[in-house]
Amino acid sequence: MYFAIKIYDKPDISALRDKIRQSHLDYLKKFEEQTLFAGPMITDDGELELGSHRLLDFPDRASAEAHVAAEPYIQGGAQIPGSVDRWEPHELTTWRDCPRTRGNIHFLIHAEDKPDGGELRASLQDAQERYYAATPVTYMTRGSLCSDDGKRVRGDLLMIDVPDIETAHRFWEADPRNAGGLYANVEVFRWRFGRVFDRFL
Repeated sequence: MYFAIKIYDKPDISALRDKIRQSHLDYLKKFEEQTLFAGPMITDDGELELGSHRLLDFPDRASAEAHVAAEPYIQGGAQIPGSVDRWEPHELTTWRDCPRTRGNIHFLIHAEDKPDGGELRASLQDAQERYYAATPVTYMTRGSLCSDDGKRVRGDLLMIDVPDIETAHRFWEADPRNAGGLYANVEVFRWRFGRVFDRFL
């Protein structure tokens, strides 16, 4: 099963992060085969790393949480755990084969439904599918945040490839589920592929 993992940087740890970076990269390399996507969340100007987001294949939540606990950035005091969510892809792509355009930038959108949002989600489904089909934005991947048993959808996670920041924000503002008030919590981050997982490098 797949898990979406967010890990956040502590404030003002750039120097410490640089000291630990090679251990971090070596650690990620061990999980190459089970990694769908991995890379840092960054500020809109691309200058500062804010944490890490990964989509990985693990047999269970305990394995995903153990992966987070052993992360060298966390062990070394540069990062703190964020969230671990089960994720079901709508179309299974990975860093190896996802659609993207050289020179574009990428955004990660992590949106959690309001409590008891199932009826509203269902009512927006047709509009959402039409929007997905019509938008010029490229989806590198998209899927649902789920309960651990996989029976209840509790949000959405998507990664998009766009020419600029303005396109990303226009896309998200017009998204029917977002505009329709489905979500209780939304995080939108500029994101880039990690050094281990960028096929363009």
